[in-house]
Amino acid sequence: MHPAAFSCEPSPLELADPQRHGGTCPLACAKPQNGYISRIVARSFRDDRIDELERENIELRAKIREQQAVIETRQKTIAVLEQRIKQLQTRLRGLEAILARNSGNSSSPPSSDPPGAPPPAPPKRTGRKRGGQPGHAKHSRHRVPPERVNRTIVVKPEVCRRCGDALHGDDPAPHRHQVIEVPKVVATVDEYQLHVLGCPKCGIFTRALLPPGVAAGQFGPRLQAIVSVCSGAYRMSKRGIEELVEDFFDVPISLGSISNLEHATSEAVAASVEEVARVIREQPVVHADETGWYERSKRAWLWAAVTSHMALFLIRASRGAHIAKELLGAAFAGILISDRWSADSWVDVARRQLCWAHLVRQFRGFQDHGQEANAIGRALELLTDTMFHAWHRVRDGTMTRAAFQEFIERLRLYVVGELQKGAACPTKAVAGRCREILELSPALWTFAYVEGVEPTNNAGEHRIRHGVLWRKTSFGTDSPSGSRFVERILTVVTTLRMQRRNVLDYVTDACEAVLQGRNAPSLLPG
Repeated sequence: MHPAAFSCEPSPLELADPQRHGGTCPLACAKPQNGYISRIVARSFRDDRIDELERENIELRAKIREQQAVIETRQKTIAVLEQRIKQLQTRLRGLEAILARNSGNSSSPPSSDPPGAPPPAPPKRTGRKRGGQPGHAKHSRHRVPPERVNRTIVVKPEVCRRCGDALHGDDPAPHRHQVIEVPKVVATVDEYQLHVLGCPKCGIFTRALLPPGVAAGQFGPRLQAIVSVCSGAYRMSKRGIEELVEDFFDVPISLGSISNLEHATSEAVAASVEEVARVIREQPVVHADETGWYERSKRAWLWAAVTSHMALFLIRASRGAHIAKELLGAAFAGILISDRWSADSWVDVARRQLCWAHLVRQFRGFQDHGQEANAIGRALELLTDTMFHAWHRVRDGTMTRAAFQEFIERLRLYVVGELQKGAACPTKAVAGRCREILELSPALWTFAYVEGVEPTNNAGEHRIRHGVLWRKTSFGTDSPSGSRFVERILTVVTTLRMQRRNVLDYVTDACEAVLQGRNAPSLLPG
């Protein structure tokens, strides 16, 4: 028999219907069953609730695992987005720095400044009045010497300005008043009538040749020089030259004739320009710079090499090192003053001088790249200003070069220290430039130890400025021959002006030399 048969606990049937057995235990237990049944029911409900809670617990644990997976995924997404935000913030700072770039904090020329660019810093007030200062040398127009006076007109007063009585006699030292005037210039026209004569012996006809020194074209050497100088020295357009020649000299000329005259002048001065190139490559100190140009609407570059009395220009389609070697000569052994452009890296760093004017603008640019870069840029700018102040004292003679060199030895430690901080700056643009400058650090101080070396490349930038202005009005050249004319006439004009020689007279002599079969005059300083 099953053990449950002897149990005093009610069966499920009894629990379901207690009246079936009279509400008593099958074994006729005398004890009342109400409390017992309640406990049984509660236990059953408790077991059911436990099962239910266990199922809910399993479901909740599954949901928790799902939520944890979602949280982990979102945390990864947030980390990626935070990294992206940092990248975008860095890019934004870079773009803001580009928008804030102007001629005061970069190597961009002033002509590239946008309308909203801040004006240049006003000069420091000295407390002095404008104009000539007490004790300065007087500058006034000198009278033309008597031998250059074309006409003398004697003017005497006829009556006394007070009583009206007649005046007679001469003033031994009259007041001289000179009026300078340019007479109307009308071009002279020489006609050469070349006869053709027949030989009575053989019947051949012979035409006479032009005398030596006479141009084969319609325009003489001085008019040719005027056209070329108007173009190269005064940056006039061909249309403007056409109008000037007709208005000033009453000579009609076509645009094609102007181009032909420029080409002839280019050939006339070619040998003299080549002589300048040879001499510049042998100079102990040379300034070099380059700027954009266009040839046949394609990008090109105008290069310049400048010394104290000469300048050489080249137009090439490249900005690479091989053009720098062509400009200076592969065997160049002097000191090169330039910016940090990589095309100059073939020159030994010990024979270079970096332009501090470029550097100080870059230090100002650092100040637009966040707080840390701002502090580094301000410190470097202050150190640069301190250096220039001492350098000006050397030029003025109030500080000896030996004392300046001792000063530089102390200053360079601070400059290198700030550049090293900049190299570790989190801003990549600032860190990269500081590392580049540190690699060229010996070229920062050449001017302090070598006579004749300046701390800036202002001389090179000043001389190439003429070409920049010409490019803006002419938009470049249309042919290689046009580029040769530009580089040669720029060399001639700039060199002559540096030597204070008359440009028109020189170009006229060069054009006449071609007609007479002799060499053009030299551009080298006398």
